[in-house]
Amino acid sequence: MTGFTHETSIATTTLSEITKVREALSADRIFACFAYATQSGFRAFELGVGEHFWKATKSRWLFGIDYGRTDPRALREIAKCANSEVRIYDGRYVVETEGFLPRRDFHPKVMLVENAASGAQGLVLGSGNFSYNGLLRSVEAGWATVATTKKEIDRDILPVSSSFEALWKAACPLGEIIDPYETRLANLISSRDTKRVVKSKGQMSAFWIEAGHVTKNRGTDRPGNQIFAPNGFRRFFGLNKAKSGSTLIGTITFETSVGPTVTKNYRENDNGMEKLTLPSPEQHGFGVYDGKIMIFQPSASGFLTSAIEIDEFEAVYGHRLANVQTMTGGRRFGELI
Repeated sequence: MTGFTHETSIATTTLSEITKVREALSADRIFACFAYATQSGFRAFELGVGEHFWKATKSRWLFGIDYGRTDPRALREIAKCANSEVRIYDGRYVVETEGFLPRRDFHPKVMLVENAASGAQGLVLGSGNFSYNGLLRSVEAGWATVATTKKEIDRDILPVSSSFEALWKAACPLGEIIDPYETRLANLISSRDTKRVVKSKGQMSAFWIEAGHVTKNRGTDRPGNQIFAPNGFRRFFGLNKAKSGSTLIGTITFETSVGPTVTKNYRENDNGMEKLTLPSPEQHGFGVYDGKIMIFQPSASGFLTSAIEIDEFEAVYGHRLANVQTMTGGRRFGELI
C-alpha cells in the first residue's frame, strides 16, 4: 500500500499511480468511479494509457452528473471507445431535477483494476477527479495498492469494490439519459447567456472561446494545438480577411504564464471556419486544450493566453461575460468586460 501526492518534480500523479497498478497486474479490466468527467480528463487519460488500452481492456465507468458538472461530450467520447460501458449514478432522478440537484452527492474518485485470469486486483483512490487537473496537475493526494492473495483482496479491495459494484448495478445506462442531459444542460447554459450584458454596456477587456474536441494534429501520442473558430473571429485579434489566393490571415503572438512567448499562424480553413494554432499545450502549462475555455487578453506584445475548465470559467468570469454567441456545433465564445 502506498500513499501519494501529486509531485510534478518526480512525475507522481493520480494517473501515474493508476498506470503503475495496471502494469503491475497486467490488468485487462478496470472499473472507474468518478464524481464528474471533462473532455480534458478523457484526453489526459487516453494519452496516458495509450491507444492500445481500449482494445486490450474491458472498462466500466460510473460517473455523476450532479449540478451539471460532467461534460456530456466527455461521456459520449468514453462510451464510444471499444470495450467501454458508461453508467450514471442516480441518473434517471438527477437528470429531471432543477439544476441537476442530486438527492445524495456522488463524489468518489476510485479506480479498481483486475487481471481476470489471475484474479489479482488493484485499487487507486484519492482526491483527483476525472479532469486534466485532477489526474495530473492540481495538488491532490491518494492511495494505491496491489492485492494478489485472497487475504489481501478481502482486506484491501473488497470493502471498496463491493460498495461500488452495488452502485453499478443500480446505476442508469448512459444511453437512457445522455440526450435529455445534454439538451437540458445546453438550455440551462443558454438561459444564463441570454441574461448576460451586451457589448455596448461595457468595454471589452478580453475574449474567449470553448476549445471543445481538439484533433490530435501533432500525432496520436500528443495533444492537439489547433482549434476552429467561427468566420470573423479574427477581428478579436485585430486581423483582416486573408488576401486573395492565400489562406493565411495573419500571425498571433501568445504570452503564457509558463514557457516563452510564441507566434503562430491564423488561417482560413476549407470548412469556412478559421483555424487558430495555439502554443504547444504541454510546454506552456496547459497539458491539453480539450474541453477548456481559451481566454485571450490583449497585451503589449500580443495576447496573454490562459486555458481553464468550463466550471472554473463560470465561477471566475461568469459576472464578466458579455455578447455570448454559440457556434453550430454548440461551442460558445464571447467577450469579457
